[in-house]
Amino acid sequence: ESSFSMEEVPLAQIFQKAVVLQRSGDRDGALREYEQFLKVATVHDVDPSLYSEVHANMGAIYAMQGKGGGTDIDNELKSELRIKAKEAFKEAVNYRPSLGSAWVNLALLLLAEGKEMGISLSEQSKVKNALSEARQCCERALGLDNDDERSRALANKLVGDIDSMMRNLK
Repeated sequence: ESSFSMEEVPLAQIFQKAVVLQRSGDRDGALREYEQFLKVATVHDVDPSLYSEVHANMGAIYAMQGKGGGTDIDNELKSELRIKAKEAFKEAVNYRPSLGSAWVNLALLLLAEGKEMGISLSEQSKVKNALSEARQCCERALGLDNDDERSRALANKLVGDIDSMMRNLK
């Protein structure tokens, strides 16, 4: 059982195509290509740490779809997409813990979740959990020794937001 290098399989082309589709706003098309990429990569036993970006990009698409700006998607679908996004970002950081943008995106999702939970006392502990998990993700992003300034700046800002939300929770 031999493992293939990225070059031997048309993974680079699939990835490029997916990225182009994603940038042009064709999210469904991009997801199809990323799914295809994962199938091919899995069949050829490619090291998952080499394509953690695929998971991160899929997470970004699910997160955008889950926001559903202006479109009439129901809440059930929204939360389903958000779960998919979270799982994709978790896969990404699992395979490459140094992926700062994925940590920050995960934090943003958790934060959005916390904000939506409402303020009933029964929800408070859930909100706290979501916030502290989000904060941990930010800390991971901030602890990375890389030059991803955008992720760092965003993580820094989020930590401030999270801390002030925590203070408002009794």
